[in-house]
Amino acid sequence: MTEEEFQKTTTSRLDKIEETLETNTSRLDRIEETLEKLVVEQEKFNIRIETYQKSSQQVVNLAFGLILTSALAIIIPAVVNR
Repeated sequence: MTEEEFQKTTTSRLDKIEETLETNTSRLDRIEETLEKLVVEQEKFNIRIETYQKSSQQVVNLAFGLILTSALAIIIPAVVNR
């Protein structure tokens, strides 16, 4: 292999490597953008879940309060009338 052939082969290989790197860089940029979007969506989802959990707890507390109040409304008059 002559010096000139070696140079051409090396240049060709380097060009292919450069193209591959540019392609991978582009893909990485798209992956980064997608990941950033997913992080934002996950934060929004976490806020929704937290709100749902708080709301559920308030509903449970309200239900227990209503049950206790109705039980007392039945028990107290029955005890007082004796």
